[in-house]
Parts: sequence; structure tokens; C-alpha cells
Amino acid sequence: MKLLINLFVLISVANIIGCSPNDLAEEPKAKDPDYSITYDLHVKGGTIVDGSGSAPFAGDILVSGDKIVYVGQVTSSKIKSRTTINATDKVISPGFIDAHSHGDPLQKDNDLLRNFLRQGITTVVLGQDGTNPGYFPSGGPARDDGTFASWIKQVNIQGTGPNIATLVGHGTIRRLSGGGEKDKVTPEEQARMEQLLIDGMKAGAYGLNTGLEYVPGRYADREEMVGLAKVVGSNDGLISSHIRNEDDDLVQESIAELLEQGKYARVNASHIKIVYGKTRKQGDEVLKQIRDARAAGIQVTADVYPYLASFGDMSYLYPEWAKRAPEFKEAAINRREEFEEFLRVKIIRRNGAGAILISSGEYSGMTLAEIVAVTGKRPEEQIIDFGHNGPATAHFIMTKETQDAFITAPDVSISTDGSPTMRHPRSFGSFPKVIEEYVVRDKVLSLELAINKMTGQTAKIFGLKSRGLLKQGLAADILVMDIKNIKANTTWTNIFATPSGFDYVIVNGHLTETAAKSSKPTFGRILLKHKGD
Repeated sequence: MKLLINLFVLISVANIIGCSPNDLAEEPKAKDPDYSITYDLHVKGGTIVDGSGSAPFAGDILVSGDKIVYVGQVTSSKIKSRTTINATDKVISPGFIDAHSHGDPLQKDNDLLRNFLRQGITTVVLGQDGTNPGYFPSGGPARDDGTFASWIKQVNIQGTGPNIATLVGHGTIRRLSGGGEKDKVTPEEQARMEQLLIDGMKAGAYGLNTGLEYVPGRYADREEMVGLAKVVGSNDGLISSHIRNEDDDLVQESIAELLEQGKYARVNASHIKIVYGKTRKQGDEVLKQIRDARAAGIQVTADVYPYLASFGDMSYLYPEWAKRAPEFKEAAINRREEFEEFLRVKIIRRNGAGAILISSGEYSGMTLAEIVAVTGKRPEEQIIDFGHNGPATAHFIMTKETQDAFITAPDVSISTDGSPTMRHPRSFGSFPKVIEEYVVRDKVLSLELAINKMTGQTAKIFGLKSRGLLKQGLAADILVMDIKNIKANTTWTNIFATPSGFDYVIVNGHLTETAAKSSKPTFGRILLKHKGD
């Protein structure tokens, strides 16, 4: 039975990355390079892990312009190149693809998203949790006509560190349509949302993202989401969703809601987790739900980050009747005792006040328990007094036993759920952490599977046709790594540390400087679905 299960998972992974199980065992066959030309880049003599999940092999990479033109062994010294990298004793892989990222390269404090480059990420998927850059429905700075297409144009003019693929935010278009925080959108608002989604995908977006745990996404009903799913599916897109509830007793119900949308479009469960999870079995049960749905014909995937704390604000703790700003204000004044009692129980369930770390404002770096020791307030009282949503907050509400089921699963891709300014180590160390701990230290993932989960698998999920594999004709996004020295280095006391072991990061054929606030050029660009990127 175990053999049959493993074969089923292997076939599932092969389907995700677009090849058969037999293909996974084959080494690529390349024609001899052309010795009459001068290549722009020669990555010489390394161990190639090509992103497909197949076994590593010795070889070279030749690049002309922004494309890979040869993958294989170069045995002749006659090869000519403008730049040569000696990759002896190093691993050569595709640049990593982050399945769930936050940030905007047009914001000055985002440093052109170089935090992602430092951990080997050469492509990020922005537009997450119901929002996306490029639209400004809440009074933010207007750029030209304020459209998504305008944002794409301006990013390409200014530049970006990694390449960017993006999704259209459900919460964003709900607000722009006039639906806002209503319990139910009107047919006219639904139609406007669907048209905004079509416009975004015509501009180059890869699909829709939802944040159904947040305002306003939490007010979307089945009819609203199915209508949008049909639009996504008819445009060959993906719905990537922060599902409605990640708690242990509701996570499978929430995934079932996503699977309903999966009848009409490809779907992905973002940063999959089980809040309050305690056992490996809980993770395995969710994986079985996803795999059973896939076997029944639903195109469903998931991604995960390798940390045990989520990140957001205090609204995770609020009751349903205090989520929206007016409701919060009314509850704080007229239902204070009831509000505090709800929070008191919630804090205990979420591992206590010591498991809530404040990451912005006056008390940044302190836990809620440490703050109330200073202010003299009760934890629940302090939360209300912070005001609606409160400061940025990390919540330590997961366990390694449960999350490892997802991190080691062959059919779950890797993400950061981070940003250039987020005070969470996942923003700066997620990808090297997987290699450092799960591949090198614990040996529970093979290197080729880990890299597949970071590259080829993710590209297939999102429909990134030009990335994810070291293959002739694809984009030259390449890493040269010293695997034994790959370290995240980031901790809760040293969040912004620089990972080690990434000797070279190559974006679109160019060696790229990854240091913070570097004055050297960047080489990323916006990837556009309608152009086949």
C-alpha cells in the first residue's frame, strides 16, 4: 500500500511539473555547443540540478543574451565566452520562484525587492491575500491612470531585482467595483469585478488571489467566488487563495470551498498551514484531501513557508462582530466586557500572550506578555487599546510536527509569504532554510526534490512558461550555490541577516548584485501571461 501511495504522489508531482514519471529519471541530451560563436556566459563544471526533479548530473550552462542555449558537458577548451564562472564543487540550479510574495518595487523602502535575490529568488509572485500592487482604491498615491497596466509599465521603466509575476487581488477589485465591505455584492458590482479581473488578465496577470480570512474577502459568498472562478478558468488562469480559515477544526472545510472553485479554474492553497495543529497526521489528512481532489480531476496545488509563526495584525483575534472598523469601535465602547472575554479565550487558545510578538510601532520586538508587564494592562485590554487592527504582529500558532508534512511533501511548493519590510525571518531566509535544515541537516528531502519544489513545480503551477528549468531556450535565471554552506542566518533576533552559500545569482543572463541598497543595476522584469512568459 505504501508503494502505491508513493507512486501516486510521484505521478501527481510529475503532472504538476509537466512530465511523466519516466521523464524524471532521464538526463537531458544536448547537441554539441557551437564553437564558432562567443557566448555571453559560461557556467563551467558544476553539478546541475535542473528543476525537473530528475537526478543531478555534471555539466555546463551556456547563455546568449537572456536565454539558456546549452545544458550539458562541455569537453573542449575551444569554447569562447565573455564571462566564465567556475562552478567546480558547486550546484547549478534554476533561480528560485517564490509562490507567495509581498511588496512593490515602486515603493522606495522596498529596495527593488533585493531581499528576495539574497535568498536565491529570481522570480516572485506578487498580488496575494486579496490585494495587488497597481490599484489604489484606498486613497494611495495615483500613478498615471491608476491602472494595473500603468503599474506594469512603470516597474519595467524603473526596474526590479527579481522578475515579477502578479495576480489580481479579489479584495482590491471588490473595493474598486463598489462592493467594498458589504455582506453581499449586487449583480452590477459582481459584473464590474469580473470585468476588472478580465482587464487585469489581459494586462498580463496570471489569475486571481483571494484573502478570505480578511476584510473584505471574508464577506464573499459562494456565488461571488464561483462567478470569478469561471472568469479565471475561461482565461486559463489560477486562483491562489489564503483560505477562509486555517484553524485545525475548519481548515478542511475551507479547502473544500477552494476545491469548489477548482471545478472552474486551477486553484492553489496559499501558505498552507494548520493553526493549532499538533500532529503529523493532521497535515497528512489535509494532503490526502488535496490529492483525492486531484485524482478526481481538480487541478489543485499548495505552497508553504518553513516557519512556525504567521504574520499579520491583531484582527486575527477579533470576533466576527468586530472585524470591520465601525464594528470594532462599537464593540470597544458598548460591548467591552464581552469583547474582552472573547479575546481572553482566544489568546489562551493561541498559546498565550507570550506567543504574540509585536513587530511594528512603539513596542516592536516585544511580546504581548512583555508589553502588559510594562503597561499594567490585561492582555485583552491592551489589544483593544491598540485600536482597530493594531500593530504588525507575529503569531506563534503552528507546530513543526504538523507543518513538516507540508514542507516535505513532494507536491507542495515553497514560498516566503515575506516582503522587504516585514519583520519576520521568512522574508529573508525561507528558501535557504529549507536547504539548510531539510536537505543538508535532516536529510528528509533530496536536493533535486527540494529544488523542484522551489523552481519547476512552482513555474508549472502558475503557468510561468519561460522559467523554472535549466533548459535550452528558457530564460537564464540561474544560481550557483555552495550547498554545504547554504544558511538562512535569519532569526527572530536577527531578522534582516543575509543568507550565505549563494555564490552567484543570475537574472535574465546577468550577474546580479544582491546587496541591500546597491547602486548597481537590476535585471528583473514584469512577466506577462498573455505574452507567454
